[in-house]
Amino acid sequence: MSTVGCLILDFDGTLTLVDEEAGPFIKAFREGLSLRLGEDLSERWEAIAARIEAQPDRYGWEHEGYIVAPAHADPYVLARSIGQILLEEAGFPPSKRHALLDELYLASYPHAKTVFRPEAQAFLEACVASGLPVYVVSNTGGERIKAKLENIVPHLLHAIGIKGNARKFVIAPPDHLHPDWRPLWEALPATCSIPGLTRAIHLHRGHYFALLTQIWDETRLSPEETLVCGDIFELDLAMPAQLGAQVHLVFRPQTAEHEKRAARSARGGGASPTLKGLFERLDLPG
Repeated sequence: MSTVGCLILDFDGTLTLVDEEAGPFIKAFREGLSLRLGEDLSERWEAIAARIEAQPDRYGWEHEGYIVAPAHADPYVLARSIGQILLEEAGFPPSKRHALLDELYLASYPHAKTVFRPEAQAFLEACVASGLPVYVVSNTGGERIKAKLENIVPHLLHAIGIKGNARKFVIAPPDHLHPDWRPLWEALPATCSIPGLTRAIHLHRGHYFALLTQIWDETRLSPEETLVCGDIFELDLAMPAQLGAQVHLVFRPQTAEHEKRAARSARGGGASPTLKGLFERLDLPG
């Protein structure tokens, strides 16, 4: 494996235990959707969840006509995927569905608990102590990430680059692209396929691409010298892997086997159920 010169971490589900956090979020999200639709959604919610489980490749987080993450990726994505189906069945057009689901997500997320992985503090401390540049790149807002990290590593916030609102789900060209990075973007295929998944994975995530290139400009490192770690292969890792970065999947019990295989088979790829796999991979004490 190539030397790792920079570490990029997702936040929710990577540094945290998303299944333990999401209960209050799901409750608030479902209640908010019930109010919008004027009905008790308990039975329909469970029925749609079972439908998704039976045909997981068919469903997912939809954004502007693209599936951008699998429905089973985490409880937040599952709630959104169920909400999409309920609103579609109620006759809401796509633009109104997306707007309402965004509104419900933003209103419900503050209800979620914050449950860091038991090894998260020691892991971040060991990374910073090693001199490795560490960044957190997440769809969650940067101030919210900073407030949560203050609970475990307030002494390290100066040493961790936080880039929130990554919009990894947006399939579109970058808003602004430095000429130096244009060849890399233009060489990036629009989609890729992985064994075990019947649909293609969309790779042209321009806003996420722009944030990655900002980090490479700041560190003066290449994709090949970067390790990107996340808990959802399609959302966090597929594009960086295609760009040449090393990747590592921190998976949940519900993570599909084809996602684990895809992460492990990528050049410089790996996967583990906890951050302990990264301690070993980066040869960190702890």
